[in-house]
Amino acid sequence: MREISWKRFGYHVVYDVDIYDAIDFASAHGFGYIVPDLMIPRFFPERFGKQDRRRIREYAASRNVSVSFHGPSDYLNLGSLYPEVRKAVLDRMKLCLDFAQDVEADRFTIHIDPPFDFVFAGRKGTYLKDHWLVYEDALKQSLLELAEHSRGEVLVCVENDQLSRMAMAVLDELLQTGKLFLTWDIPKSHTNTGEPIAEVEDFLMRHLEKIKECHLHGQKPGKYSHDIIGVGKIDFSRYLRILVPQDVHFTLEIRPREDALKSLETLKEMLRKLGWKISAHPSLTGKDSVKTPKPS
Repeated sequence: MREISWKRFGYHVVYDVDIYDAIDFASAHGFGYIVPDLMIPRFFPERFGKQDRRRIREYAASRNVSVSFHGPSDYLNLGSLYPEVRKAVLDRMKLCLDFAQDVEADRFTIHIDPPFDFVFAGRKGTYLKDHWLVYEDALKQSLLELAEHSRGEVLVCVENDQLSRMAMAVLDELLQTGKLFLTWDIPKSHTNTGEPIAEVEDFLMRHLEKIKECHLHGQKPGKYSHDIIGVGKIDFSRYLRILVPQDVHFTLEIRPREDALKSLETLKEMLRKLGWKISAHPSLTGKDSVKTPKPS
């Protein structure tokens, strides 16, 4: 049976008390990394000074847990045509990237909002078509600016949530620079009934080598997403066959974190049937390093 490193499995941090609490939970239960969501006020970058960032970096390393971040995705439109709004969005994203760099995070996942359009006489209008280049250029310049700000120290990964044709066209070009990457959220490349969205899936398969993170979660038909794995119609094994051989990390975007842990066990069984075994986290084998004390 082939072995896959424990370092490649983490969970999305939303309801945890703080980052240290998340690191402790990850280390104690075999997760290799955590992904705090920077939309959560207690994780805002401005709450952490230089010493705080150093402590997080050292504490995580001493527990054999790495850190990645999910960028804020609440209405921060990188493709906004209003110069002052787009600047403010970029300033916020750069503040988050600085935080990520200071704690030596691996990846920083972002969303791209779809451009606006107007209907005309009860049917699809031509507004977006008429202004395509303007919106496309705004998005392209924002992504390039973020990529440059990351300096290659943190991988900026664009998630497929609400990925529009315009975004895919821009990314077709920018991914070739080697400065941007992708996050594949498996359920969000499907309809609510569990059917693959062909255009999005084709795009992601075309850029398979650029995918650095994968989000996994379940969804009962007609219910909310981010449920435990296995409750919906999606055949996760199909995607694991594709992504496990690649340089991809798997984030369980499931709340509460105890359900993420249950889903990790489900995932282990799926992988076992595919001939893969997740190696044991050092904290579970007694081979972990000297632990840095938790800051008081």
